[in-house]
Amino acid sequence: MEEQQPAQAMQNMSPSNCQVQVRQRTSSRRLFKSTSGGMSLRLPLPVPKTRPKLLTYDEIPEWYQDNQYVLAGYRPVSGSVRLSIRSWFYIHNESINIYTHLVPAIAFLLGAWYVVDYLHRTYPGVKVIDDLILGFSVLTVTICLGLSTTYHTLINHSLAVEAFWLRQDFIGIVVLTLGSFVSGIYVAFWCEPIQRRTCWTMILTLGSGTIFLLVHPKFQGRRWRTLRTGTFVATGLSGFAPIVHGIKLFGFSQMLKQSGMPYYFTEGALYILGVVVYAVS
Repeated sequence: MEEQQPAQAMQNMSPSNCQVQVRQRTSSRRLFKSTSGGMSLRLPLPVPKTRPKLLTYDEIPEWYQDNQYVLAGYRPVSGSVRLSIRSWFYIHNESINIYTHLVPAIAFLLGAWYVVDYLHRTYPGVKVIDDLILGFSVLTVTICLGLSTTYHTLINHSLAVEAFWLRQDFIGIVVLTLGSFVSGIYVAFWCEPIQRRTCWTMILTLGSGTIFLLVHPKFQGRRWRTLRTGTFVATGLSGFAPIVHGIKLFGFSQMLKQSGMPYYFTEGALYILGVVVYAVS
């Protein structure tokens, strides 16, 4: 556009012209807000139609460098939820993490209806509380897997988004632990409501404390990593307290039958292994 002469510029600065320009700018901003969801006046990032070039460990920002042993296959920083979700449709170094959480989450949701129907057809005496406990267990599994799927999807979004969803991923692990313990205690202490409520109170208190440490800003960063790891271990190992109490109350052989104890020992060993790998890496 050619530069305007001083006289013409003064003419364009008249009140009527200024009002027209203001209305045009306001209209443009309203139009943009209506098409962008009112989030920002910044233009959205263009969505590439082809797969972006994957990066090496040395090519990504420091906040994105989580594991020095994973040398390549990193998605570029997206800054966009949409771009990060589009990465579901090509292979990168988070693909396995995404799909090993996403597929089971969907399977648990779909399978829950079958399990409930099977129980009601097989055991006519099933009560509402039984359905609620089973539903709670499936819900906690789905929450854990869903949060992990979201974290691994958005890990390349930005520093703030990655840090936020990392905490949600940890919270999901705690929620899953609580879900498995609540259902296990319900079955193991089927006819002992006092012992059942006592164990539930202990587990939920420890789980709530762990979640508090995970979400509180003061306890973030590497300085508090040992404390966060310790609360994870304490919450996981607390599940053995009801087992020990049940052995004293019912005997080892009976507890073995009614509590699924071998599965809990296996689960506890895997929890500890995972925490150790996380702590040393």
